[in-house]
Amino acid sequence: MVDKFRSDFFEKVIKEEKERENALKLAQKQCFHNYITENIYSNGYEQRTCSKCNHSTIKHIRVWNAKNGQCIIA
Repeated sequence: MVDKFRSDFFEKVIKEEKERENALKLAQKQCFHNYITENIYSNGYEQRTCSKCNHSTIKHIRVWNAKNGQCIIA
């Protein structure tokens, strides 16, 4: 009885977390990102995070500055 309750509870928690992750991924795919620089690394890379959907990525400065500040790699 307790084992079934415990199993059902954790299955529900895992399912809700997966649904939340999928919703976030969908929102990030549909977003027109407005990146803000978070970290600048000594090897020429920058970490930027979108101010709208919290998507974060690390790319070389040349990639970020390639075309009007928009990334050419999707």
